[in-house]
Amino acid sequence: MSAVLRVVNGPRAGEQVKVRSGEVLSVGRSGESDLQLLGLGVSRFHCVLEEHGGELVIADLNSSNGTFVNGQRVKRQPVRQGDEIEVGTIKLVVDQAPQRRGAAIACSFTESSGEETRVYPVAKLTEALEQVAAQQADGGLRRYLIALDKVYKALSAEERSGRLMNVLMDAVLEVIRAERGFLLLMDREGGVRPYVARVAPWSGSDLKLPLSRGVIRQCIEQKASVFSRNVRAQEREPSSAQEAAEQLRCAICAPLESGGRVLGALYLDTGLGKDTFDEQDMELLSGVARHAGLALHRAELVDDLERLVVGAIETLVAALEAKDIYTYGHSARVAKLGRRIAEGMGLAEDDQEKVKLAGLLHDIGKIGIPEAVLSQRGRLTEDEWAYMRSHPQIGESIIRQMGSERVTDLCHLVRHHHERLDGSGYPDGLVGEAIPLGARILSVADAYDAMRSNRPYRAPFSAREAIAELRGNAGRQFDAQAIEALAELRSEARPAAGAEEG
Repeated sequence: MSAVLRVVNGPRAGEQVKVRSGEVLSVGRSGESDLQLLGLGVSRFHCVLEEHGGELVIADLNSSNGTFVNGQRVKRQPVRQGDEIEVGTIKLVVDQAPQRRGAAIACSFTESSGEETRVYPVAKLTEALEQVAAQQADGGLRRYLIALDKVYKALSAEERSGRLMNVLMDAVLEVIRAERGFLLLMDREGGVRPYVARVAPWSGSDLKLPLSRGVIRQCIEQKASVFSRNVRAQEREPSSAQEAAEQLRCAICAPLESGGRVLGALYLDTGLGKDTFDEQDMELLSGVARHAGLALHRAELVDDLERLVVGAIETLVAALEAKDIYTYGHSARVAKLGRRIAEGMGLAEDDQEKVKLAGLLHDIGKIGIPEAVLSQRGRLTEDEWAYMRSHPQIGESIIRQMGSERVTDLCHLVRHHHERLDGSGYPDGLVGEAIPLGARILSVADAYDAMRSNRPYRAPFSAREAIAELRGNAGRQFDAQAIEALAELRSEARPAAGAEEG
């Protein structure tokens, strides 16, 4: 059954919108959205609505003003008939919600016994399922419910497509006893290739053994799960009895779909004579694949939005720096170098990306500095220097106006990239670890690139000279760990005696 929403106010007031089974509907101010809403506080790509396992689910896409259900801000939330959704100043009401199907699990579990009814919140869902399913004679039902709940939680916790695929594959191998697991995605030419491959820890199976192309082709073309108890991985005849035995495997494959479009497939196999699959394994993989297809589509939308934001930032920065041949490309180099320093220091991938984006934006505030000051080749006057020192605050203000939560996380890094560990920096005179680590990394990357660049009043430093200058100011101006991570990148941690470098 399709879900039906009604727009309460705005230019589309009274209009009804349907979300069909398996469909993902994007909502936002952009004309590229499936449902365009024009109102104050509506982001270009604000949220998505998806029919997910028999429920209508709304997921915010890091909008600047948030998405609200019945007055509560939500990140990802099932909605039911009668619920009110706020997207900026535009309100929608759920007039009809889909009916839940089969054993799909969402956000609550209700147990009825006589006159007693108990509703379990999400945090207690696994515990509730274990208690209820333990009372059932069918142990397979218990395994099915617990496994789906585990995978659903894993999928809901990730928004980036790369991490999502890895988490999904790990979760699948945890709940279905397979020797090998593969997540395959469609490419632009219509073919299918593996993006994630796993071998179960208890298995000595070989990842290099081919997959059954026949099983995968049948799954993709028919948009249906395939279960084969005796497949040969290669379509050519085996050259020996041993090779024939190694090729024979038990395989199950389920399509990853969203909105009727096949995105790829989940493929599991195991050797014959070992723990083979049964019909319930195929049903379980099919249920997981239905959740995974929608989650991957959502992740694609988030990735597309991030690429759009980064592309706009790169264009803006390039236009700003194009006025000066001496600084052109500086921000892009600082971004790249800052990310590599962060990686060398062991920062998480998300923090590395924040340093990279902040590096792109660190000088954006110079757009508010008079051009005569920016193009000054000689010594700056006190007034000119005061203008120049204001660019971190201007940059922070510009970033906050961009409206994306993902970008506004970078404000502190941009504001404080000219602070010094001894407190003599600007704009706030922060001391030591009060300066955000990302800002300390950018300070090192910024100074290094400036020294390595040609200037009208001096020749560029060599890499060795620049590292030595940074080390000479470690602990007073610059973070020593960031310097050494940079030195490792430039092979300067332990320079060879007598080596020369330009």
